[in-house]
Amino acid sequence: MPAVASQRLRPRRARAAAALPAALLATLVMTVLPARTAAASGPPLGEAVAAAASAFGPTGTVAVVVTPRHSRVAGLTARAVEARATRLMAAGADNGQADRVFPTASLVKLFVAEGILHRARTGQVTLSPGDLATLQEMISHSSDPAASQMWVRFDGEGLVRDVAARYGLGGTAPPRVRGQWGETTTTARDLARFLAALPVVAHPDDAATLTGWMAAPAPAGADGFDQRFGLLGTVPGTPAVKQGWMCCVGGRRHLHSVAITNGMVVVLLSEVPRSVGWTAARAALDAAAGPVAAIPPPVRP
Repeated sequence: MPAVASQRLRPRRARAAAALPAALLATLVMTVLPARTAAASGPPLGEAVAAAASAFGPTGTVAVVVTPRHSRVAGLTARAVEARATRLMAAGADNGQADRVFPTASLVKLFVAEGILHRARTGQVTLSPGDLATLQEMISHSSDPAASQMWVRFDGEGLVRDVAARYGLGGTAPPRVRGQWGETTTTARDLARFLAALPVVAHPDDAATLTGWMAAPAPAGADGFDQRFGLLGTVPGTPAVKQGWMCCVGGRRHLHSVAITNGMVVVLLSEVPRSVGWTAARAALDAAAGPVAAIPPPVRP
């Protein structure tokens, strides 16, 4: 469960533009395809997403997004890059809740880690081996003390704003109450966009570092919470995953699961009333994960 950092001043609430920023368009070179042909075999992507939402049932609300991950393609003109970016926006599938705003819980740790790695890459900060170990602990063990330390030291609100601007995340913003990092807000579409674009927006080494940490999750979080729910344990092989859990913002429990697998990004964000216990919330998200856990890799033209 997200801890609270020591600072409590209210920051300005910032939102990035919904359109792809120029800097992203200048570097975003990827291979995508229409959603109706995204899977090499199996049911159409939209059917799998609808089945996932149906399997979650009436327990609460779930947002499901599945999209192909980006890859670099050399030698494209600016017009070709923009055309591919436009097609990407129409690729993948969701259950109609992709733009619903959720508190991130521990998923904000992905933004924090990418933002700090980016600052180090561009010479804004210097990271020690101990700092990298703390970031890894924050991702693989979902450590709240590690997240609070990084949030305060590196200006977490600024990190969130920077990541939102660089990736074009129009539904992502820092928490209303300064220091309450778990209450950073985002959408399933933004998380899918962030994870899909990571290989082409971040430096390749930083993208590999972050996904490597995601691919080595501990069975339990640093607070003892069993992380084996949703896509973790359901997706075959060794996916790169991040889990999130929190109670209780607005009288609700939040349980989230994201994964990178088979060239695809899968995002599950959920909330249930506080009266629904963790066992029932986990069971609902496990059920939703089933239909989208084994999405085949996208067909590359």
